This record gives sequence, C-alpha cells and structure tokens, in this order.
Amino acid sequence: MVEYSVLIIDDDIWMQRILSKTLSSYGFKKIYLASNGFEGVAKAVESHPHLIVLDILMPELTGHLTLKMLKSIKITRGIPVIMVSALSDIENLGLAVKSGTAGFISKPFTRATVYEKLVDIYGKEKLDLIAKGNPIDEEGLGIYNQHDIEIDEKPFKRSGKSSKKSADQAGQVSQDKLLQHYHDDEKRSIESIKKLLLKSRR
Repeated sequence: MVEYSVLIIDDDIWMQRILSKTLSSYGFKKIYLASNGFEGVAKAVESHPHLIVLDILMPELTGHLTLKMLKSIKITRGIPVIMVSALSDIENLGLAVKSGTAGFISKPFTRATVYEKLVDIYGKEKLDLIAKGNPIDEEGLGIYNQHDIEIDEKPFKRSGKSSKKSADQAGQVSQDKLLQHYHDDEKRSIESIKKLLLKSRR
C-alpha cells in the first residue's frame, strides 16, 4: 500500500479542513498543512508530498511567489501544484499557468470540481489506483522519488531520423544542466531564509 500525501498551503483554517476532507476521500490520506508560503516551502522540501494545493491570496508571500519558489527548487519542482483562489480573472490565471501550476480551482468550489482537476492531472485510471492506495508509475505522479531524479539524456539520443522536437528537447536538457548549480544555490538560500523566518516566530 502507498500512503499518498498532499500539502495544503492556505491561511484559512476552514479551507484547510474542507480541502483535507475532500482530498482524503480521493486517496490522499496523509495531510500536511501550512498557513503561509514560507512554511509551505519548508514542509514541501521536508515531506516531498505527492500533491500540493496552494492558495493565491496569503499574507507575507503570495501563492504566485510560493509557486515560483517551489518550481525553482530541484526536489519540489516536479510536484503537481493546484492553485485555489477566489480570484478567477485572466491575469491571475495566466500568472499561475506561466509559473507552472498543474490546475486552477476557483472559490467557491465543489467536490466535483476538485475531482475534475485531479482527473486532469492523473487521469481517471491512475486516480482510482491512488484512491485504493495502489502504486502508480513515476510519470503519473510528476516526480515520485524526487531525491533521485536526474536529467537523463538517453531519450534524446535516437538513431536514424532526427526531429525538431528532439533537438528542442536536447537543448532544454543542456539548459537544465547549465542552471543546475543555480537551482542548488537558490534552494540553499531559500531554506536559510525560511529557517530564519520560522525561528523568529517561535
């Protein structure tokens, strides 16, 4: 049995409870909660959840900035993130998509809305496996074992005909390699800042 987990980052306790109950019913039995972006990034790095649900309007650090931080850290950037907000305007939706969100839910929402977004991310078949606690492949979860994921160039080294798509992919791999040290340094900086902020609140 796999214990699927979700991190809910929202400053509204009532919304945390609603999302916890809803997502638990769809197989995400292990719930992590954070009330602001800094705490959310800390828990994401520490617990490596299978899914993150992130509110846009939060004090101190907005959901958009939190998402950018999550996507800049190597071990969290592959985790699917669903953004939730009462703001459903095109600008916020555009920012969320540009930053790498896997889905967007407008408040108020229903269980059916959450289910539809989960199906969009995982597909109905894999979501059924999650609900039963059965394992699914790594690709189905974005990044399953984030510690061990490295860029693999083998898929881009194909014999025979080359295509523009494979060339673009190979270029992206090279770019990722060039940015790897930057991401690692940024991760350490984010963790240091976050620790100081969390320490000052105690």
